[in-house]
Amino acid sequence: MAEDIDTLTERFDRSLSVLAHHFGPHLVNRMHVGLTAGQFFTLHVIQEEGRCKVSQLAEKMEVTPSAITVMLDRLESHGLVTRLRDQEDRRVVVIELTAAGEAKLKQVERVWRNLFRHCLGQLDAGELSACIGTLESLAQIAAKVDVDRIIQESAEGA
Repeated sequence: MAEDIDTLTERFDRSLSVLAHHFGPHLVNRMHVGLTAGQFFTLHVIQEEGRCKVSQLAEKMEVTPSAITVMLDRLESHGLVTRLRDQEDRRVVVIELTAAGEAKLKQVERVWRNLFRHCLGQLDAGELSACIGTLESLAQIAAKVDVDRIIQESAEGA
């Protein structure tokens, strides 16, 4: 008999928790690269955005601009990011990675990819292809989910 969606959801949650434990934020600390997980995430978001305003960065990371300012102070003092005045509006400060910031980000990403490559290499070709296909489908579905509606419905059902 096929498992019901609740049982499958629990299995998925447990598996995701194990993956997060082994590949999650604490992994950055274990690498001894001089970054916290928050700093790595900040560098990653800056890389994705390219040059970005402090307000954009705070919004993307879902934190206050003052919290981002503290993080940027640390990253700038380590030479990983730089603050520049916007050419169109000198009141606006934009953030970008330095060459050292890009190198540090690549160092962490290289370890992550090697860990994933090691784990994925343990699967046979069919399992790997099915796994990746399913994750891609799940990512597409997740990108379209109305999270606020589901949160509201879950709160009402509690």
